[in-house]
Amino acid sequence: ADGFAYVEAGIAAGLDVDTFAPRLSHFFNAHLDFFEEIAKYRAARRIWARHMREKYKAKNPRSWLMRFHTQTAGCSLTSQQPENNIIRTAYEALSAVLGGTQSLHTNSMD
Repeated sequence: ADGFAYVEAGIAAGLDVDTFAPRLSHFFNAHLDFFEEIAKYRAARRIWARHMREKYKAKNPRSWLMRFHTQTAGCSLTSQQPENNIIRTAYEALSAVLGGTQSLHTNSMD
């Protein structure tokens, strides 16, 4: 919703959507629900592309692409079993990569 608000603000300011939309980027957080996370990213990318084409009439294919950074979730880590955090973070990172993230930040094991 924030991304669409920025697009609408740019259009309201008189900017052509194809001049600024290719430079927008988004931020996501990856959690342990592996398949749900992959689906979340893929759905977000499809929704973004569809809205950019149909609602905002973007003609540049780069405007249709959703660029996003992902960080693994620190709330899924535990201090009691730090070695397990390595696996948790790896699963979260893998879900982000399979979902199409362009950049990734992984949390440390402790």
